[in-house]
Amino acid sequence: MAGERAGVEIGGTFTDLVWLRPDGSVGFAKVASTPAAPEQAALAALERAGIDPAALPELVHGSTVATNAVLTRSGAKTALITTQGFRDVLELQRHDRWGNIYEVFYRKPAPLVPRNLAFEVGERIGVDGRVVVPLDTQSAREALLAAEAAGAESVAVSLLHAYRNPEHEQAMAEIAAEVVPHLPLTLASDVLPEFREYERASTVVMSAYVRPVMERYLGGLLRELRARGFQGGLSVMQSSGGVLPAEAAARLAIRTLLSGPAAGVIGASAIARAAGLRDVITIDMGGTSTDVALLRDGRPVITSESKIDRLPLRVPMIDITTVGAGGGSLAWIDSGGLLDVGPASAGAQPGPACYGRGGALPTVTDANVVLGLLRPEHFLGGEMQLYPQAAQTAVEGLGLPGDAVAVAAQIVRVVDANMTQAIRLVSTERGIDPAGYTLVPYGGAGPLHACRLAEALGMTRVLVPPFPGLVSAWGLLVADLVVDAAQTDVLTAPTPQQIEERFVLLEARVRARIAEQRLPADGWVFEASIDMRYRGQAYELAAPVDRPVHDVAQLTARFHALHAERYGNARPADAVQTVTYRLRAALPVAPLQPPAPPHSGTPRAERALAVVDGERREITFWERAPLPVGFRTTGPCVVEEPTATTFVPPGWRLVVDGNGCLDLRR
Repeated sequence: MAGERAGVEIGGTFTDLVWLRPDGSVGFAKVASTPAAPEQAALAALERAGIDPAALPELVHGSTVATNAVLTRSGAKTALITTQGFRDVLELQRHDRWGNIYEVFYRKPAPLVPRNLAFEVGERIGVDGRVVVPLDTQSAREALLAAEAAGAESVAVSLLHAYRNPEHEQAMAEIAAEVVPHLPLTLASDVLPEFREYERASTVVMSAYVRPVMERYLGGLLRELRARGFQGGLSVMQSSGGVLPAEAAARLAIRTLLSGPAAGVIGASAIARAAGLRDVITIDMGGTSTDVALLRDGRPVITSESKIDRLPLRVPMIDITTVGAGGGSLAWIDSGGLLDVGPASAGAQPGPACYGRGGALPTVTDANVVLGLLRPEHFLGGEMQLYPQAAQTAVEGLGLPGDAVAVAAQIVRVVDANMTQAIRLVSTERGIDPAGYTLVPYGGAGPLHACRLAEALGMTRVLVPPFPGLVSAWGLLVADLVVDAAQTDVLTAPTPQQIEERFVLLEARVRARIAEQRLPADGWVFEASIDMRYRGQAYELAAPVDRPVHDVAQLTARFHALHAERYGNARPADAVQTVTYRLRAALPVAPLQPPAPPHSGTPRAERALAVVDGERREITFWERAPLPVGFRTTGPCVVEEPTATTFVPPGWRLVVDGNGCLDLRR
């Protein structure tokens, strides 16, 4: 079978494949992930789908390989080269106590580069970009050779104020090509031409740390595909929600850290727009974690500030909040005797106890099996057998008061509370009332918990996409090609000409990257924004910019409105500064209609026992595929399909809309 395009997303537990057949129909496949060799799961998914790689012109890929390298500290041995006197930048960090400001014995996160692998060179660029101290080429050579002698596999270069003038970093690259040509060198001026030296150093170090990992992984995947006759193009999802060629993704590996979650948000946003929804909260509950994002006016929010394992990361990415709450999240008892769930997960191997692969610890999936919401003979469309007795034994093993059903209900309540808090982080804590938003759940476990989450947040509508367990893979197929650039240049009361001059320079940089990556030259859509702040503030807000800029007052008024919305106040009398200029270029893909289940026959239902609101009762289990457009029913009931299970609690109404989505309202 030949596929026109395919998207494969590797998650912590399952790997999903969606492809467009030559006739325009959509096919899918789901296989277990192989954490030790992630590329094998991608190849297995292609084989399961019956796709001949030789007939595949394009494969779009999303994975957590780079993220896992940081979280497990399994990246390359990396050295940092910085300006003389700034060797300790990664050790000093910031004064904040991220996660708990009241922790008396707070310990800063260990940097990815230990101090013995940090080296200095003689040079200095001023804050205005002028050369204060010329680069000492001898010290540059010595630093590179010292990094090589120390066993470094990758080198990050972060020189002070190189974002204003990169000539010294570029000279370092030329010297490295001569002295240590085999060592990959990553420049901060390429990765993050923005101010704040600690965040810039942390980001370029993280990029250098995962670069060899991604180069090996993507190179290995491409070799395996080529060996099977694949001659098409391989693209990779970026954290910002756009794709880029695999070669560029390997070099700019830092941009792929949230590759999989970003694909899910893009897929969900496409489905939401097709349903006419503009204000949406997406929740992707997979086997290992749950990712939450907010869509405003039909588009995901983009941020340039994040943390991975408590280390700052400054690259454009979809604003996603992640919590360790997935179907495979382990339930455990803390030191105070209280039940907790996650962040540890059973993963793909051994998986939940009910998988029968040797797992003995209780998970969220085990709890839902005990409650009867997941039926053993219908999991993954009947392709995977579950073992309810193993789930019950694992849940009882927690030793909590009550029978297995009572403990399972507690597990579900705890994990729901964790996810509810994650939704609040992207909504109420940013001045947004989620009650006016629609919840779009996906991932294998998302629809099972969605209605209860909506109830806790005062939301009245849930929209379950077709094939919810494959939304992330679908997002890979509908994502645009994206190239972006940014530049810090702090100005107070700039003129329209000054603003436009900076965007002209950024556009030239973006177009150069488009040419470098051998992408089409025409058809790109440009979006501009500026990070702005009141003079004296240490944080910024991104304000969209209409080009060409004619009226700075209009831009300033937009910033005041954003500040009032986010923080509840604005100071129109204060001076406003423009800080970092950003330009995003997107090459839209051909529009695709979201996949809809192939309705066939008449609705089929079975009655079975399940625990609802603490009571074991007989409820209806519907098979999703035969449900026609316009089909209606009420809760409590369950809708089963191969990639996910949807629970409709009492008080909720279900309608199948024109796109095949399950429209749930109360």
